[in-house]
Amino acid sequence: MSRGRGAAAAVDRYAKPAIKPWHEEYTLSDTSPSGLRHLVNGAPSVVAGTPNEPTWPYDKSMAHHCIWPRNYSVYVQVDWEGEDIGGGMKWDMVMQYASAWTVREILLEHAEEVRLIAALERHLGIHPESEVA
Repeated sequence: MSRGRGAAAAVDRYAKPAIKPWHEEYTLSDTSPSGLRHLVNGAPSVVAGTPNEPTWPYDKSMAHHCIWPRNYSVYVQVDWEGEDIGGGMKWDMVMQYASAWTVREILLEHAEEVRLIAALERHLGIHPESEVA
């Protein structure tokens, strides 16, 4: 049994890892200035992104208003870069800055697709968790 595991592990050491989907990394948030929060163990956490142009209240009368810079950038993983280290691969994440609005649009599209699939399954009487493959 251990031989089979060892053979499978040898093949997997060269396989490129999957990139985690953005809907598993970020969540939409009305309480975040960027409109996004990181997901940690499935729960919303810290604000995602960094402001491109910080905006501050210009006088004391505006101090009670929350003026958030909506022009945020989010550092996202876009690929993997591999290096053969002899007997396996060393994989490093390839990261790029993306507009927080772009990430929000993708998350909104994903949420809409999930909602439509659930509605279609209800309409057709399909219960995916009870189906056997």
